[in-house]
Amino acid sequence: MDGVHGYFRSHARRLYNTCKRFGLFSRNLGDVLEIGPFYSYTPFILRAASSSYTVLEGGDPIVYPLKALYENYSVHLRYVDFFELFGPTKSAPHLLPLPDNQFDTILCWETMEHFNFNPIKFVRELYRVVKPGGKVCITVPNRASVYNLLRLLLGLHEKKEIDAFYQFEDYESNGKKAFFGFHWREYTASELNQLFYQAGFKIEILGSFNDFDSNSPLTLLRRLKRGLYHAGTFVFPRYRFNIYLIASK
Repeated sequence: MDGVHGYFRSHARRLYNTCKRFGLFSRNLGDVLEIGPFYSYTPFILRAASSSYTVLEGGDPIVYPLKALYENYSVHLRYVDFFELFGPTKSAPHLLPLPDNQFDTILCWETMEHFNFNPIKFVRELYRVVKPGGKVCITVPNRASVYNLLRLLLGLHEKKEIDAFYQFEDYESNGKKAFFGFHWREYTASELNQLFYQAGFKIEILGSFNDFDSNSPLTLLRRLKRGLYHAGTFVFPRYRFNIYLIASK
């Protein structure tokens, strides 16, 4: 129950509500591609509503225990290194190892903020592999959230974030010193909209939402803070925690 498993259990409500926002419980999803689910367990939940299910996951040993589960659920798992595929190296192909027009539904939830490369080629690849009329569902943390703005204004957690760089300086993943857990680039709603629109997508839904972890019990102070946050961002939705987008080809 420690580590990543416990983290995703505490955020299960957010994943469930995101599935509902994308309408994933109310329709046949066809051929699905999910990018970077990590320990969110969504492939196991959504497999029954799909014709096929493919997962692209980073080759970090921390996710290896999921391999047998994917096989049991007939989920096709491929380990890929997105930094090698899309990074600024001469050998980077800037291509996903997938054929054209293969997927009806593509899910990429709170993954793009972990990319430390120019995302344009990645977004163009999503356009290439989704079928005409297919949908791409994206969520990212909101760069303009009240939480981020307060951190900048008040200088919160700055030392902690730099300390994390040093902590994972020699972390090894798949034989090289790389750590995929950092948020290198978050997006505002308008930025995410422009990123996908200029790649050729039709933007169907663009919105924002708040969702908090479900750890309990909540103190009175935390309840008060959450209530104030909800009230303020109801009036100013631009400053909510997360952005979600549904785009089609």
